[in-house]
Amino acid sequence: MSVSHPCWSLPVHNGTLILTPCPGTRDVALSESLAQLKAQGATAVITLMSSEELAESGLPDFAGAVNASHLDWFQLPIPDFGVPGADFDQAWRACHTELLQRLQSGATLVLHCKGGSGRTGMVAAKLMLASGESPEAAISAIQALRPRAFSYPAQRDYIFNSATLSAE
Repeated sequence: MSVSHPCWSLPVHNGTLILTPCPGTRDVALSESLAQLKAQGATAVITLMSSEELAESGLPDFAGAVNASHLDWFQLPIPDFGVPGADFDQAWRACHTELLQRLQSGATLVLHCKGGSGRTGMVAAKLMLASGESPEAAISAIQALRPRAFSYPAQRDYIFNSATLSAE
């Protein structure tokens, strides 16, 4: 019996976010995890881990594996248990319009941090806010799939602050 990489589908606009722990870290080889995600329709992987954190997880050539799988790769690093800082903000400015356009056109995007809950849930909510969802609806939809998402008050506060800033 083969082992499947764990993932949860979240509709956003016309597209889908696949929320997942880091591919290659859950008793499924990285190449097999990526193949399984691609078979679900994924066209891109959004990584919220730093290059150092990927290397510490035994995945020093994560970007190369994603590219070899013919998936686009976006890296928007956020410290584990933290909220976005300057590195994330710079990467977000460079790609958020493209990510939203992809979701609006019906694409499926993989979104992951190490465990697939905290940072993953926070950025999924940020994409949902940018697509017109309220913070409450976004958090509720994400917690229905990933109950441990938003366990850290700073991550919940970040989403409510993001909603306030985007409304101004």
